[in-house]
Amino acid sequence: MTKIAVLIFCVFTFMQAAHADTESGKTHLITMKAAKLDSGQLAYQMVSHKIRDASGQVEDITGRYSPEPTIPGPAIVMTEGDKAEVTLEQGIKGSNEPVSIHVHGVHYKIDSDGTMKVFNHTSDQAAFPGKPYTYKWTAALGTAGTWPYHDHAFGNPVLGSEDKGLYGTLIVNPKGGKVSAMIDGQIKQVDIKDVKREFILWMHETTFWGQELNHLANRQVPLWTNPTIGAREGELVRFHVIGIGTAFHTFHLHGHRWIQPGTSHLVDTVNIGPIVREAFVIKAGEGVGPGNWHYHCHVLQHMQSGMMGGFRVIEN
Repeated sequence: MTKIAVLIFCVFTFMQAAHADTESGKTHLITMKAAKLDSGQLAYQMVSHKIRDASGQVEDITGRYSPEPTIPGPAIVMTEGDKAEVTLEQGIKGSNEPVSIHVHGVHYKIDSDGTMKVFNHTSDQAAFPGKPYTYKWTAALGTAGTWPYHDHAFGNPVLGSEDKGLYGTLIVNPKGGKVSAMIDGQIKQVDIKDVKREFILWMHETTFWGQELNHLANRQVPLWTNPTIGAREGELVRFHVIGIGTAFHTFHLHGHRWIQPGTSHLVDTVNIGPIVREAFVIKAGEGVGPGNWHYHCHVLQHMQSGMMGGFRVIEN
């Protein structure tokens, strides 16, 4: 076999393996609804989430989610190699306008972009009253990370209404199941299964909007605005901090440090702009012990407007 033939064979084998890895993932069958809260704000709601594995077995995990619409919307957790079919229903009372989901980070074809024909010149990719719309996503290898999803249609056929509450989080975990973190003074590979709690904090203008993924209770808990969050000393906790809106922020967590993803830099403050994300793992109370630790935006005007919360570390 010539060198060129060997090279072609190796490339073909690698592509087959990569394709097999993707095909061996699970398929998430999701139905969500866009709704209006009593406050007049808009929100996404999980109606149904089932997961079909490669053997055809189906697990229903709908019970993990809040039964009500929430801001931010339901956090969808996938693993590299998974696929998702996300059906959106228009449940906004008193409105006949379309509503959509545009997702970042993962792969999809143009008919799952979540935009309107006036912009994409292809089709209206949104749900209308009585006419749901289904999006198809692929969490291909290399798409691991924390990603936003949001509306791109309601009220404005180009901009949408993410600023009114129609946004949520997609977390794609790496296929290997591990992420880097500074633990006990060393950079280590942490098994995601060992993370007890995850806190999602969206920074919207002058307010934090929070959500907890509690893996001990296997529940998603809406935390709403400027929440106090908590963990036991020594627990591994993952934060997902995301910006939305028009403001730029600096996120600071007292008493704790983390490594910026992809680096060995130790930080306790990061800049967060619109749709900028920072995801990191810490060991609660490491080196500082239990206490009521502060987190806040370090832009003074935002802090003065109340953009702050507490991280309560309880003695184990």
